[in-house]
Amino acid sequence: MSYSFFGTCFNDYQHLFKCVNSILNQTVIPKEIILVNSGDLNIKEAIIKMISNKKIKLIYIEKKLSRVKSLNIALDKSTAKYSFRFDSRSRFSEDYSENALKILNDKLCDVAVVGGVPSILSESENIESKLCTEIMQRTYIYFFPKHRNPNYEGYCSSVYLGCFSTSLLKEIRFNEKEALISEDSLIINKFLEKGYKAYLSPNIKLGYVCRSSFLNILKLFNSYGYCRGNTILQSKKLFISKRHFYVCFFSILIFFFLVRISFFYIFFIPLLLIILNLFCEIIYKKEQFNILIPIYGTLCQFSWIIGFLWSLKSILKRSKNNTNFIS
Repeated sequence: MSYSFFGTCFNDYQHLFKCVNSILNQTVIPKEIILVNSGDLNIKEAIIKMISNKKIKLIYIEKKLSRVKSLNIALDKSTAKYSFRFDSRSRFSEDYSENALKILNDKLCDVAVVGGVPSILSESENIESKLCTEIMQRTYIYFFPKHRNPNYEGYCSSVYLGCFSTSLLKEIRFNEKEALISEDSLIINKFLEKGYKAYLSPNIKLGYVCRSSFLNILKLFNSYGYCRGNTILQSKKLFISKRHFYVCFFSILIFFFLVRISFFYIFFIPLLLIILNLFCEIIYKKEQFNILIPIYGTLCQFSWIIGFLWSLKSILKRSKNNTNFIS
């Protein structure tokens, strides 16, 4: 059962090296590691030194490209049966690949993509970094998606990074037509459209190192919103899952209810969101209750909304910034 790890990086080399270390510690060693470096430094020799005592082939490509194009270039180089995506900030448990391969080869599951829900890791021990980590851990801020529930097991509409059948992924490919559209749900949606299945398992364990600056978390949510808008534009589907429908339906219902009373009541929407987030924080995080999370989480939600609206507005633009590396 041969497999490759493929991915990209953009100047966050210290994170990348730690990610590579977690790849090298797998109980089932990959056939090859494929990296497209779009940053400023040549790190080929450093990685060769890291893998020198392993029977792993390194395919290193240095090109300044958007992440989507970089992923497709890396994918084209894969010669293994399966291709597992990595990101600089991802960290894999030792049995990550072993468990992913078991499910991919399980005929009863009959899946083309598998993955796990990442645990959120703090980048440093300072207060702001821990706050950012807690925000990313709160599933209610995202309105409880399956792909953010660490205990969920079953079929899904989105997988973080993902472990793919190489031949199918080469056929489907990451979409290069628009900027900022390499979000996980878009590529999974393309698999689902073709009749393939995606699966999440709590046995496939990995981590994601959260950004330690709240400003960068706001940028990240803004990018999430932008990606969601592009997903709709590219897939021509307003709702990829029932969750999207419910969130949209109730949001529109509340909006028109408030406007019907008075147009100025729409300014109560942020307050309603804070109250909802505060309620969820009390209910779901009794022992870890933090009054700051609902407040900062609401700011992140509005950053998402701005990104989403900006994506829809960008339809009228003739050119776009073709990148999705977030500084």
